[in-house]
Amino acid sequence: MFAEDRILEGALDLHAHGSPEYTLARRPRVDNDEWARLAIAAGMRGFVVKSHVWPTTGVVEMLKARRPQLEIFSSITLNPPVGGFDPVAVEIAAQMGARVVWMPTWSARHDPVTHSITLDRMKAVISTLDVERALHEDSLTILDEEGRLLPSVGRVLEVCARYGMTVASGHLPIASSLVLAQACAEAGVRFVLTHANSASVGASFDQQRAIARTGGFIEHVIVSCMPMHGRGDPRAIADSIREVGAEHCVMASDAGEAWNPPAPELLRMFIGSMLALGIPDDAVHLMTHDNPARALGLTTDWTRYE
Repeated sequence: MFAEDRILEGALDLHAHGSPEYTLARRPRVDNDEWARLAIAAGMRGFVVKSHVWPTTGVVEMLKARRPQLEIFSSITLNPPVGGFDPVAVEIAAQMGARVVWMPTWSARHDPVTHSITLDRMKAVISTLDVERALHEDSLTILDEEGRLLPSVGRVLEVCARYGMTVASGHLPIASSLVLAQACAEAGVRFVLTHANSASVGASFDQQRAIARTGGFIEHVIVSCMPMHGRGDPRAIADSIREVGAEHCVMASDAGEAWNPPAPELLRMFIGSMLALGIPDDAVHLMTHDNPARALGLTTDWTRYE
């Protein structure tokens, strides 16, 4: 058995996109059930299902009933379709089983500045999206003009603390994520800096260390290195892991597009890439097993379903 296959057994993928995503016309490489089947075949522990537009609670509950061998978690992303920073939407999602709350992605005020592709994808499928408003008055930020956390975001964190949810930074600028990480620490909420090395975040080593000092995890995703994204280098991710420390990092696929491999294969590729770049086996295991479990508030003890 290859080392990457061995490490994939029992892994938790903290960040991958299910279907439907954006629109039914945008078909994934595999449907959710096939994704789960591939994860079971690889011996994975489970994964989190993300959507940029809608809570994944219903999709996940149906998938869990079909695939009890896996631990599958739903999420909500605080973009306009769910009302942005709406604590009611977050609490409803929590009551329906959501474990992760992502801050805004395509609607984040910072996102178009980095030429991120998510708003472009929304424009391509949503005819009623007013691009000028989306870029300006309808764009979302977690901070007021004085750099303080908005009260609505504070109320969201209160809900997250009450229900044991994990907050991920989405496509916020790193300056905002630093404030959010500290606020989460003070509220007793688990925090993950989303795809730290991506073009939409671009966190420096010092900024990643600052997040780690609050108790937050630094997430790295392999999709940023894939050809259709074309802006990432796995060597840069390996450098970040060495600089910040594997004990503070998680590895995820961020899979979902039809032109990329399914999530379990992407995560296997990521594991193999980090091993090839000299990241030790035990460090890669930590970032794909124990740290994702801790980031979700789970025990690190796990026995494969038989």
